[in-house]
Amino acid sequence: MGETEEKENGPTETQENDEPKETDKMLNKEDGGGAKKTDDDASPDAVTADVAETPVNSPENGEEIVKLAEEPKTTPSDEQTKETVPVTAEGREVKPKKIPIGGIKMPGFFTRGANKTKGEGDGADGELLETKEKDNKPTEDNINNENRARVNFFTNLRLRNPFKRQADQEKLAATENGNADQKPEEEKVTIEEDGGKEGGDGGVEQQQPSQTRRLLNAIRLPQISNIIPKRLRAGGAHDDVELGNGPHNKAGLASMETLDDSTKDPESKDTTDRAAVAKPAEEDLETVKLDNSKDEKIQDKAEEAGAADKPKPWLERIRSYHCSLDDIAIVAGILVFLLLVGIICAFTFTGKAALTSAPIKDGRYVEAVTSCGPVEGLYDSGAFVFRGIPYALPPVEEKRWLPSRPIDNIEHCWNGTFRAHNSTPVCLQLTANGTVEGIEDCLTLDVVTPHVRYDNPLPVVVLIGGESLAGDSPGKMRPSKRYARARDVIFVRPNFRVGVFGFLALDALSRSAHPPRSGNYGLSDIITALKWIQFNIVNFGGDPKSVTLFGHRAGATLVSAIVASPLAKDLFHRAWITSGSAIFPGKTLQEYERENRALAEALKCRDADCLRNIPDTAVLDAVPDTWRSVSSDLPARTENGTARHEYLSLDGEILQEHAIDVWKRELGPLKMVIGTTAHESHSVKLWLKYKEWTPELVRKHVDESLIGQRGLTEEVLEKYGATYQGLVKMISDIRTVCPLLTVARSLTSVPFYVVTQTSEPINVADVDADVQAIFGRYEPHTPEQRRYVSAIQQLFYHYVSHGELNQYESRRPVFQIGQDALNFEDYPNCDYWIEKDFVPRYGRVD
Repeated sequence: MGETEEKENGPTETQENDEPKETDKMLNKEDGGGAKKTDDDASPDAVTADVAETPVNSPENGEEIVKLAEEPKTTPSDEQTKETVPVTAEGREVKPKKIPIGGIKMPGFFTRGANKTKGEGDGADGELLETKEKDNKPTEDNINNENRARVNFFTNLRLRNPFKRQADQEKLAATENGNADQKPEEEKVTIEEDGGKEGGDGGVEQQQPSQTRRLLNAIRLPQISNIIPKRLRAGGAHDDVELGNGPHNKAGLASMETLDDSTKDPESKDTTDRAAVAKPAEEDLETVKLDNSKDEKIQDKAEEAGAADKPKPWLERIRSYHCSLDDIAIVAGILVFLLLVGIICAFTFTGKAALTSAPIKDGRYVEAVTSCGPVEGLYDSGAFVFRGIPYALPPVEEKRWLPSRPIDNIEHCWNGTFRAHNSTPVCLQLTANGTVEGIEDCLTLDVVTPHVRYDNPLPVVVLIGGESLAGDSPGKMRPSKRYARARDVIFVRPNFRVGVFGFLALDALSRSAHPPRSGNYGLSDIITALKWIQFNIVNFGGDPKSVTLFGHRAGATLVSAIVASPLAKDLFHRAWITSGSAIFPGKTLQEYERENRALAEALKCRDADCLRNIPDTAVLDAVPDTWRSVSSDLPARTENGTARHEYLSLDGEILQEHAIDVWKRELGPLKMVIGTTAHESHSVKLWLKYKEWTPELVRKHVDESLIGQRGLTEEVLEKYGATYQGLVKMISDIRTVCPLLTVARSLTSVPFYVVTQTSEPINVADVDADVQAIFGRYEPHTPEQRRYVSAIQQLFYHYVSHGELNQYESRRPVFQIGQDALNFEDYPNCDYWIEKDFVPRYGRVD
């Protein structure tokens, strides 16, 4: 920096008192001379250095007192000198050199050193640059030796060292030698030196130092010992002290102009610096109150940082930690994860699973144990399948038309391991199209289980199916491997005798038994299968205390009779009956024997031995056609509702009284669920009767039935509509839906459901809609159909596992299952048919 010319408005009051400018002290100015500074006078390392912040004056009491040098009196010769433009020895005019803002980086300029006096030097005053005088060289070498340890310490901290001395000196010398023709001669100035003495002003003539050095000499540097610990405590080993990046250096950058503005005399509008270079005498100091509030805050922060380094009790540290919702969620998630890992490890390392699970041989075969010996099944589609396991003695020869007997003698068991790999034929029967299917030696069962183990037993579902009691068994009741695994249930499907071999009651057969009785052989087969399940299902991973009977169509009729049988007590726990018969046996054994004498006459046999020795095909050929028919249409005008053949009888042992009477007396809450579908009577035969069912054809078909004979055609068509769907719904209500609802009404705590969700292409809910959906064979094509499958599966499998129906209400016991299961008090049109005496008179019997 240099001096500026005096303003034209003359000297100010300060100038009249002949006091020299602060710039004169700062630059060690000689009369009539000035120093011109070039860009090469100092190196960048010499320009940038850590400096202390100058405190702001404040008149508040209790603040720290700092002494400033008093301005000496000026002489008239000085005034004249100031009025002239300074020139160099070569006659050049010297203009003040301005350094741009940001030219000098002074971090901490406004925060450090305000509470130190001149006498408390921190070892860094005046050590940034060196003069070229040989007289000063020994002193500067001593300073280098004193600060070498600090320089090494800065290097280890990866801080740029602001006290590089030798490199700065060499660079300064090279700059002066290389630019001698551009620099003016350095002028000699007299610097006041007190040498620690009061009033000492001996003038010592020395070479004028660079202008940057004089400026930095005027700035108090902070103690390095105050900077380093604070920065280390703040974790700022990489914070640049020189750039002021640390948390304790908030000043940023300052410039020469900023310093000029802070030391100007506002009254004289002088642009010269008022800072002194040399230390003034003690008597020249003037006491000024300065604002040290910032220093107090910095000291408080330093104390807090120091206190943070001290170890605190763990409880105090926990209390001082402030948790957010995210922190709590993360901690809770970690705890839950650790808990789950602990539980998994506990179950894994106990070794219990290895002891209870059966091994799989060759990746395909698995073995289980039965009361008659080990059996070997197959691993198929994620489940274990055992097919054709014998559960009773073969009902052939002398055992034909006798109740089934379990295998209770080792002589009837197998040697070694029974390979239950292949399916066995169904029992001998007549199909709906008139063909013969099956064999007599058929009392076997299939088991489908997701696990073969002894821990965590699964509920068991026993599948009883058949299109009619004459045949077509098991129908749609085939176990699903996929749903055994997905729903954690075990499916058991036993073969049982049907038709003439399963229900023939004759006096000749009754006389050959003791006590004398006949008929209901198929019911005895199912009871024997339930006994086998109680003894053996635990070896397949099943729970013998959770057995559900699931009957469909003719199988539902048989399940209804099993529920009423005293021999089946405690062999099952709940029953699901769909589309079964509502006409249950009410005739005595003697009445049935008399009705069946026509068959014995057709076989030309008078005793049981003859009947048991006749070939099976000859027996089937003698069965009357009226025993095979199944009503799937509207009641005919000539139909007698009481003259139809019934297979089940009150034999006095398996069935001792009417089923409804037993249910009313012994049936517990939710022991049984009864259901069907809205278009249960749909059949391919009826659908193909006409190429297209027009309203006229529907009206004609209704009018030709018993409904038309009674003059109810128009009234009925108004309720159902003149469409094929309306016609099938009408038949289903008369034959199945309303008769079953009548039975459910007579009982307490027996839910009743009707599936109303239709499917393509005919848009009817046929007789298999619920069973196919439960086994996962229903193919949904719309969102409504997908919701229907989910709804009925949820109802069924929850009932199998827990013995209860979701959403069941005793005051609204009727479920209509479309895309959702909805509760209703009643089903429409049933009261109408009851009133007209169509229900239950013309209901299905098998």
